Amino acid sequence: MHPIDHYETLRRGREELLKRAEYARMARKAMVEHRVNRNIHHSVNWLGMHLVSWGQKFEQFGAFAKRQPAQTTATQAGVRQLSKMSPHN
Repeated sequence: MHPIDHYETLRRGREELLKRAEYARMARKAMVEHRVNRNIHHSVNWLGMHLVSWGQKFEQFGAFAKRQPAQTTATQAGVRQLSKMSPHN
């Protein structure tokens, strides 16, 4: 075998392999970040939709309470006293 005397070619090949490995790492990192961001956006969208839904339900609950007068208001109907002969004593 002949001794290797083209070290410059080997060095450039190694540098090229290191660059390719770095590009592959950056691409994997970008894909992971994209997935995480997509999951975060999906979660935030779900939460926003449910908060709006819950808010609408609470508004309807509050509107129902405003429409129905409470039993302890001053406009309560008068109470009649039953006669002593009534079977409801």
